Amino acid sequence: MDYGVQFTSSRKFLTISPIVLYILASFYTKYDPTHFLINTSSLLSVLLPKLPQFHGVRIFGINKY
Repeated sequence: MDYGVQFTSSRKFLTISPIVLYILASFYTKYDPTHFLINTSSLLSVLLPKLPQFHGVRIFGINKY
């Protein structure tokens, strides 16, 4: 996406939108521990691959070839 260029407007949007959804979901579930844990794990699974440190990194050999 964006030829590997970091912090473009589309990448910023795709980073901020899950965070906003996470905050809204946490608020509307009244910070229930079960939902909070599920929402946090979902947020991390979406945001961690978008970090610059993970550019080109393949986890568990997925898409290796």
